[in-house]
Amino acid sequence: MEELIIAPVVRYGFLGLSAVLLVIIVWLIRKLLQALEANQQIVAENTSAIDNMTRTTGELMKLTRSVHQKLLARPCIASRED
Repeated sequence: MEELIIAPVVRYGFLGLSAVLLVIIVWLIRKLLQALEANQQIVAENTSAIDNMTRTTGELMKLTRSVHQKLLARPCIASRED
């Protein structure tokens, strides 16, 4: 007799626990998707920054070579003796 009374309580207890766990899983998946979206935006911004740095570095390299060539074209005054 006691088993007939407890059995539905156990079943409803497991049903309630399952519902709570399902809600938690859905909430965690939503949070994970939000984190992935934020991560995707950060990666895009970092890629843009790296592209910008690559362009700037290329321009600076050209400028450095130009200055180097100009310095090599000038006569050396260190070896002159007056």
